[in-house]
Amino acid sequence: MKPVLLVIGFLLLATAAIVTAVVESEGDYKYEVLGGAGPARALILYHPSRDAHFSDELSLALARGLVSAGLAVERATLTGATPDALSNYKLVAVVSNTYWWTPDRPTLRYLARTRLDGIAALGIIGGAGSTGRSQRLLDEALRKSGARVISTRSFWIFRPNEETDSGEPNRQVAMRLAEKLGRDTAQQLN
Repeated sequence: MKPVLLVIGFLLLATAAIVTAVVESEGDYKYEVLGGAGPARALILYHPSRDAHFSDELSLALARGLVSAGLAVERATLTGATPDALSNYKLVAVVSNTYWWTPDRPTLRYLARTRLDGIAALGIIGGAGSTGRSQRLLDEALRKSGARVISTRSFWIFRPNEETDSGEPNRQVAMRLAEKLGRDTAQQLN
């Protein structure tokens, strides 16, 4: 019985290691202009979700809110090719996934090498529901980069994103709240 349990344990650990390596690997660098006509520019940096596409959708919802409040918004993936010189932006938003209670590795690697000296920053963590540690670590990494952190916020796939139940699917609630966060943040900067 003991050897069977050891084999099962080994297989579970190996599977977890493989899944982690796949979902946290860097993708290709992508840059896109999402719109907005304002003179002030915002950049959303995100690590694409490999499975649920939650961070992708959160970044787009945030962009809608920023654009609706008058900012010109661009979006780029977090990779080794992501530019470090970001002084032309009024706001840099970082959208990260949570893996093992920590922001994804591409996000942390990028923030460790870049200097966001004095740039207003917004951090967003996406996860299944237990993101407290991940949110705190993202906030710390943004501050270490020199950013002027406005806010860090978590959004969840499974855990309710609002205290009251509106009957709306939780994922839609997260997108609505991320869009509102974008509007509110842009208005706060003006």
